[in-house]
Amino acid sequence: MKEFLAQITPPTSGAEGSSLDIVSGSINLAKTTSESWDKVWISTIDPIASGLWVGLVSLGITLAAISILFLTLSSGKDIIEKQSWSELAALFVWPLVIMLFLGANGKLLANTVIFTRSFAYRQVQSVLEAQLGEMTFRDAIANVTISNIGRQQLENLYGECRNKVGQELLTCWNSKQEAAQKIVSEAERQAAGSAPLQALRAFGETLWNNSLLGAAQDATTFITDPGSVFREKAIPIIRFILYSIQWAFVNILEAALLLTAFFSPIAMGLSLLPLQGRPIWAWATGFLSLFGVQLGYNIVVGLAATVLVNSGAELASDVAFLFFISIFAPGLALLIAGGGGIALYNGIASNAKQLVDVLSNAIGAAANLAMNKGFK
Repeated sequence: MKEFLAQITPPTSGAEGSSLDIVSGSINLAKTTSESWDKVWISTIDPIASGLWVGLVSLGITLAAISILFLTLSSGKDIIEKQSWSELAALFVWPLVIMLFLGANGKLLANTVIFTRSFAYRQVQSVLEAQLGEMTFRDAIANVTISNIGRQQLENLYGECRNKVGQELLTCWNSKQEAAQKIVSEAERQAAGSAPLQALRAFGETLWNNSLLGAAQDATTFITDPGSVFREKAIPIIRFILYSIQWAFVNILEAALLLTAFFSPIAMGLSLLPLQGRPIWAWATGFLSLFGVQLGYNIVVGLAATVLVNSGAELASDVAFLFFISIFAPGLALLIAGGGGIALYNGIASNAKQLVDVLSNAIGAAANLAMNKGFK
């Protein structure tokens, strides 16, 4: 199964991750995470086997019953005295809708929520297949991700030669060539289908070509350079933190979607109350806005990854890209989806009210016509 979002899982650090086991583990973790969320959705929003869902539906029905009682006491008497059949018909529209959705342990509501999630999932996934130039967003993200993890592994591998000098340094450096070539080859195999990992291969060739005796000075410079020391010690920690933030953001969105889905029976039950806006429309807006966040996030990350690959800057901007996908892209997606959610709510609420008014007026007119014919 494909990842729900442009998900990059935090890699494991340490030299024990030979070749690109870290890449394999990262990709597999992203897939299993997505599959685990699918199983949670199916098992919890189940009108038969899920006690949590059944309990929430029972609460929604209770709230609907209280709302019906409140409406009967507050509006029913006035409607009967005025003999306004359209208002009486409007009074019964929402109870019928709620009974339809919450009946049979909320089976129709559960199916609607699951269908909406599946449909939105496909739309979010389709963004990753968007073609920009000669590659898709998915290929560009894979290229940047695997290149950066491959670079980290190469740095860890050759970092083992630190503090060695002279012949000992050359021996250590030469002994890493085969392992380094395997790392690059495995990365290219993992990225099959995406653009060639030219930046990673060029970086790897720079390292193992430095094993030549004539390039011993270059090798020593790579090992003893203060900037290299910083990259080896601090950069992996920064990468791991940023990977973890991005992974947490993806999973928080999934948890927010599921939690929002749980509130649908309560929102449906409260929709009988004569509020300015029906709670079910507010719920639907929030639910769809979360998918808007995911959609916007995929677009932003895909565009950034494509620009990096096309400019050959996959490795030069590795930490900057992680900052972007972990902090700036989520913030931008949330900001845009928040504004769009407000507009969506206003549109749904106004159009739904007009539809209910038209329907109730039609039912009331039909009732008046039938009664007039009956008296005649």
